[in-house]
Amino acid sequence: MDNTTRQQLVETTSRLLEAQGYHGTGLNQIIRESGAPRGSLYYYFPDGKEELAAAAVAEQGERMRDFTVAVLSQVADPAEAVDRVMAGMIEHFSASHFCGGAPLAAVALETAARSARLRTTCAAAYNELIAAFAAKLTAGGYPEIRAARLATVIVAGIEGAVILSRTQQSVEPLTRLREELHILLGCKVERM
Repeated sequence: MDNTTRQQLVETTSRLLEAQGYHGTGLNQIIRESGAPRGSLYYYFPDGKEELAAAAVAEQGERMRDFTVAVLSQVADPAEAVDRVMAGMIEHFSASHFCGGAPLAAVALETAARSARLRTTCAAAYNELIAAFAAKLTAGGYPEIRAARLATVIVAGIEGAVILSRTQQSVEPLTRLREELHILLGCKVERM
């Protein structure tokens, strides 16, 4: 079997998990929408849906981290860099008709208490995002401890704002977060 089939399964699962959550996504739907042969699912993912979902979450986490790092690296000023990340997220969220923007949250909320594999995969993805923001803040002059705390606030704020935006079918919560983060990070006194 080729790796293209594996990738089709992971990408389809990523898309479905973000739109429908873990429990709303079935193996039959994944197979049907990916176009992969049924046997390939268990060939690549012998532990079934949980293993496949973990691979999808890990890949989504890598994509989110890579997007974040790429955008953050465009400008030196951390406040402006975070603002650009937020602008990109708002654009993506709008383009997805209020269904995108939370590839980790849907799975984390549904599975954290029941699946150690999915909980640790989500935690690792979130930790990588936090580390990306913390590195940018540290490079911008924030002390490491303050940068780590602010990075956690940024990621937690984004996830919360995405949930609110989905339920309100509006980018307003993300826009408000963007404005508040710009104010918070623009305060030079807070860097000390």
